[in-house]
Amino acid sequence: MRHAEYRFFHWAGIDTFVYFSHQLVTIPPPVWINSAHLHGTKVLGTLITEWDDGKKVWGEILESDGTVEDFVNDLVAICCHFGFDGYLLNVENNIPPEYVTRLELFVKLIHSRLHSKIPYAEVIWYDSVTKEGKLEWQNELNNLNRPFFNNCDGIFLNYTWKEDNLKKSVENAGARHLDVYVGVDVFGRNCYGGGGFNSCQAVELARKYNLSLALFAPSWVHEYLGSSHFVHLEYAFWQKLWPYLYIHGPARLPFSTTFCQGYGEKLYRNGQVVSDAPWYNLSKQQYQPTVPSCLSDSFVEPILKAGAGCVDAEVLPLITTGCVQHCSQDAFTGGGCLQISRSCSKQKSQRIFVCRFDCEGQILVSLATKTTDKRNPTLNLLLLTEDSEGVCRTLSLVGEETGGGCGDRKCVFPLEQKEVEQLKYCLQEEVFDDVSPSVGSGWKLSHYVLHLRETVVEIAVESCGSHDSVLLGLLRILPLTS
Repeated sequence: MRHAEYRFFHWAGIDTFVYFSHQLVTIPPPVWINSAHLHGTKVLGTLITEWDDGKKVWGEILESDGTVEDFVNDLVAICCHFGFDGYLLNVENNIPPEYVTRLELFVKLIHSRLHSKIPYAEVIWYDSVTKEGKLEWQNELNNLNRPFFNNCDGIFLNYTWKEDNLKKSVENAGARHLDVYVGVDVFGRNCYGGGGFNSCQAVELARKYNLSLALFAPSWVHEYLGSSHFVHLEYAFWQKLWPYLYIHGPARLPFSTTFCQGYGEKLYRNGQVVSDAPWYNLSKQQYQPTVPSCLSDSFVEPILKAGAGCVDAEVLPLITTGCVQHCSQDAFTGGGCLQISRSCSKQKSQRIFVCRFDCEGQILVSLATKTTDKRNPTLNLLLLTEDSEGVCRTLSLVGEETGGGCGDRKCVFPLEQKEVEQLKYCLQEEVFDDVSPSVGSGWKLSHYVLHLRETVVEIAVESCGSHDSVLLGLLRILPLTS
């Protein structure tokens, strides 16, 4: 099946991604590291030991203080060499009582030495072994697992907690309540709410107590429901979680994205097909929108009723309900773009990015747009800005600006081709050549110069022509002066 591989693209909703397997040491693949780091998300590897084999492994590691230090040094070296950001420590076997003190030493050492090499590193302890060396999941932070919590950056609670466990965890964590990650198994194994599209129930309760989240196996969408309509089902899943997440977006200029998710039915460059072969490479993923598509609440019900393997017939009529959704049938560069529809949303515009771009002069905004009906695409880009005193206004690249205005000065200047050439000459760098649309591709490249001494905090889009939808294949913001 084409492009059937699982991929993750809701990076804006998470701070840390744990690459997990049941091998002793799991090193995150470079493509996952690259994609996460592009979006400002940390990536952890996993150290896991299980049952009798795990007990033997720790028997060797904890034989002496020297063997503990050697193992720690090796793990730190691996992390630094491959460029990931720390470890989830998952010890799921009994530890002899006489070795528990050295296990605590191990946690303390790997935490301190990783942070000495990578200041922003994270070491997370999974709620499994107690300070007595027993494999007894607590489902809460308490005195039996606190020694490990005290020596690292956080604890990942086991999944079978009840609300009372959350209350106790808050009390025991004190000021470190956000270092307690409440485990939520999306497969729903003995988990509050039952997992799946009801995972939001567990997430909501954890947020009620101001605790962090550890969402396990979000690939459930792909593994359980299949790959046929994966993108749309993934949007539906994350849309239900989004109100409870801390969202982060891009915060540095220059900024550029073609919205490619790291796969494609074909490969495009500047609107031209350069390969007809399906492909998959998360290192080629571009910055993704910081909000899920605005799907209707009725989208999920047929999925729940149909179950795995029976989704197509039930869901197909609802597949196009997203106002801003991924499109893999065309692209400007890469394997996909955004499709912005004008008739599905209750609101006129749809936010695509929360951001924080500090602007101190002129910026250049470039858009590549296209319609499938060969009409001239009309897409309005809206920039919400905030000045040093917290006053907000909205700048429209196509229509009129709102929210206070610019006084007597004009803020937005659309550039004609002659002006583009002049600007290119003045910059003395080829900032346009790499994005010139191929002849006959149907893509239109538009440029706007804005005069700003404010911070851009949101970016929204709206399709404002006579067509039903517009494709957005490139958004680039470049500072021109400071």
